[in-house]
Amino acid sequence: MKNRPLLLALSLCAGLLATVSAWGFAYLINSNTGLPIKWPRSVYPLRIMLGSGAGGIDFNAAAQAAAQDWNAVLGGVQFQSTTAVGQASERNRVNELVFGADVFGQAFDTNVLAVTTTWRIGNERTEADIVFNSARNWGAYAGPTQSGLVDLQRVALHELGHALGLDHPNEAGQVFDPPLPIMNSRITSNAVLLTDDITGARNLYGPPGTPANDHFANATLLLLTNNAAAVTGFTTNATKQSGEPDHAANSGGRSIWWRWTAPAAGPVSLDTRGSYADTTLGVYTGATLGALTTVASNDDINPGIIQASALTFNATAGTTYHLAVDGFNNADGNGADSAGITLNLGFSPSGPALPIISAQPGNVTVATGGTASFTVVATGATSYQWTFNGGAISGATGPTHTIANAQAAHAGTYFVILTNAAGSLNSDPATLTLNAPVPPPAPPPSSGSRGGGGGAPSLWFYGAVSALCLARLLFRRRG
Repeated sequence: MKNRPLLLALSLCAGLLATVSAWGFAYLINSNTGLPIKWPRSVYPLRIMLGSGAGGIDFNAAAQAAAQDWNAVLGGVQFQSTTAVGQASERNRVNELVFGADVFGQAFDTNVLAVTTTWRIGNERTEADIVFNSARNWGAYAGPTQSGLVDLQRVALHELGHALGLDHPNEAGQVFDPPLPIMNSRITSNAVLLTDDITGARNLYGPPGTPANDHFANATLLLLTNNAAAVTGFTTNATKQSGEPDHAANSGGRSIWWRWTAPAAGPVSLDTRGSYADTTLGVYTGATLGALTTVASNDDINPGIIQASALTFNATAGTTYHLAVDGFNNADGNGADSAGITLNLGFSPSGPALPIISAQPGNVTVATGGTASFTVVATGATSYQWTFNGGAISGATGPTHTIANAQAAHAGTYFVILTNAAGSLNSDPATLTLNAPVPPPAPPPSSGSRGGGGGAPSLWFYGAVSALCLARLLFRRRG
């Protein structure tokens, strides 16, 4: 696809607009796919060539501090800055920050402080250069804006947001009470990233850390409300496990997992509309990663155009399905696409529903002789039967099973069978582990005396003597 330049500017605007509640983020969008344009690699190199100003102001350091502010809140990309001396060049695949009297030959518009020029191929950013208007009086300071002096760090913070792929939320029709997000199109006294700025960037690059549902064994339980669910997550920093299938026949590499047990038979629709990445989607049955059977999979709703994934399948009552979302890997050396993910499930039951478990019993560890309890939270169950190592436990027929005076013979695996008119459903297994009993506290040291010898007087003795002395004193005063 032919590269296309996009010019964005941070402008000074007078006055504040009326306020409404809205999210404070907007994106630079690939009009062909509807997806945001993102930097594809985990390291975002910056060549900062701003030098110093009057009074020894270090503009390079101010820009580096702005980059570090973004680094602190993002998980999938980090700015990596170096300083240099020189002039910026356009379309050289180097991300450069410079002062300039114009923007690569194009004059600055009135009141414009800085401009970010960006280049892309498809959904991937290939270059972003930031030119600060040299006609302005630049400084570096915290706190409210100062008349006639522009703080470079907060302007750099805004422009680096453009480099990441963020646009002006107010120009997308979103208006806020002060303090205004950094990504609004006018400079204000706010000099820090706000929740709206951070949320917008994390939709593209995720938060720090690895997703909780990165591995198959840690699949997040998916619960329906009115036979539908919409859940979110991040494929940023996710991994592909050894033995994991290629979802939709693509190598991927950053998968996250959910699991859902069908409460009844019926058709299911599943899609990733609302995600910020080019996704792949797979549905499987099987209890372990190495023993999965593919039920359905999909790459694009419309190949190369609508890059969300969508599929349908017919569910069997009581069957647990594992749902995997990965990023498309186009083998360009950047790995699988990743970002914030939305997974939408719609279900049309065609028969009576099995019980629905909303909270599975958890593993329990107690000391020998202690009390252990397992609990399941479910709706629609008419009876419960707890099992121990696969055998039914006599009398254990409620949502909670309690073991008093737990002993070594009680250690093992428990699960509960929930039943109603539609059939039976097993909970997840839970394990009871016994630790050694807690020893009783040591007896206090003896305070008695030996034989007839005089030990140390006790506190009550001192108290009695004090009371007697006080009584004698009062008697003498009254006499």
